Amino acid sequence: MTELPLQLSSLKKQPSQPRARRTVERIIAATGELILAHGLDALTTNRVAEQANVNIATLYQYFPHKQALLSALLQTHMHDLTRHLNALLEGLGEASVADSTRLWATLGIQYFRQNDSLLGMLIQSQHALSALPEGKEFERRLLEAMHRFLSRQRDRLQVEDLDRAIYVALHACTAILSRHLLEPVPYYRDEEIVEEVVTLMTRYFYRQPATVSG
Repeated sequence: MTELPLQLSSLKKQPSQPRARRTVERIIAATGELILAHGLDALTTNRVAEQANVNIATLYQYFPHKQALLSALLQTHMHDLTRHLNALLEGLGEASVADSTRLWATLGIQYFRQNDSLLGMLIQSQHALSALPEGKEFERRLLEAMHRFLSRQRDRLQVEDLDRAIYVALHACTAILSRHLLEPVPYYRDEEIVEEVVTLMTRYFYRQPATVSG
């Protein structure tokens, strides 16, 4: 089970004691287990309570309905991915946009691949992933990290407004990666998509050498 965030917006009330947090963790883990075993359509609060070995009344103290279970499970995974991403970005130092893009794009794909059956179903069930607090936090960390190291090489960049350029570039790249993961073209390999995203980012941000016409 991934680490439970300190706050989950989908909960009816937040667990304040260690025992209560363990109960919530067990319920969220049971939700994922049932989805993997039987699919989203078979998920009910009663089945989750049984799988987690808790009373249905206990489940309803924290999760008012099935959608809250799904949101909490997805938020927990987004929190875990954000932790991994933050640890990676903190170690980048003076990395170029090419190196940084390759690293975070590869990390995102690898995390999805490790949890693809569950995450694919969850993301497709949540039509507004970016509206979740963890989705916004994931985006915020990427934007801030990109701004930190691109600011250090500002004189090499061709974009006029750095904040706007980062916003446009990041959303373009995440849209491409999301499409690749959720609706893949069979003959496009992960590594090929990552390198295309790296090329897109590099050509967008950096001044290209002038070509000499013959």
